[in-house]
Amino acid sequence: MTGPSDVADDSRQARPGVRLELLDGVARICFDRPPVNAFTVDMFRQFRALMKRAGDDPRPVLLTGANGMFSAGYDIKQPGLDGAAASDAARDCLAAIQDHPAPVVAAVEGAAVGIGLLIATSADILVISRSARLRMPEVTLGIDSDIAPLRRFLPGPWIRRLCLAAETFTAADMGLDYCAGATVCEPGTSKQAATAVFELLAGIEPSFLERAKRRLAESLSTMTLTRVEDSP
Repeated sequence: MTGPSDVADDSRQARPGVRLELLDGVARICFDRPPVNAFTVDMFRQFRALMKRAGDDPRPVLLTGANGMFSAGYDIKQPGLDGAAASDAARDCLAAIQDHPAPVVAAVEGAAVGIGLLIATSADILVISRSARLRMPEVTLGIDSDIAPLRRFLPGPWIRRLCLAAETFTAADMGLDYCAGATVCEPGTSKQAATAVFELLAGIEPSFLERAKRRLAESLSTMTLTRVEDSP
């Protein structure tokens, strides 16, 4: 893993939408498409490419959003929208987060909606403002959504309310610090709270973290499969 002297900013080279900064051994990926960081297919592809670059080292990753917002989801008003291509690209992004060998931390402010919420819950550690709004509006649009990432942090009753009724809840409403093991912080402080997480991770040998993440993924996937098989 690179040290504090390794500082690079790809925001000028990257197309508008996703920015990468390598700082203090952490790959900081920021969604930046004003006003609400709604995703396009091109942004999905940018994001996946940046996750691959971060994995070449590998180094921990911080996911954030600019403009006071994590992401308002997918931009369904894009011209020439290809739904199948968008779904495939979105799934590739979620897989890239979960398959990244080092820990991924999502720092959420403002709102995480639809694919924005799925990206946040695909991270290993969730740091979220208590006032951040969470919503899954896909059912109102007739869109099928992969809810597997939600299961990483949320119990079934909350998932049903999000995905069947498209209700909006804040992190405080859902008690994410209690039911999900998330770090719930005051508005505007998620990045600082995430920095504290990375300081803890910095004291652990990177190869140990990589092995632990891999073993956790195997164990948790087995637990999920067992629950599905045992359900009536």
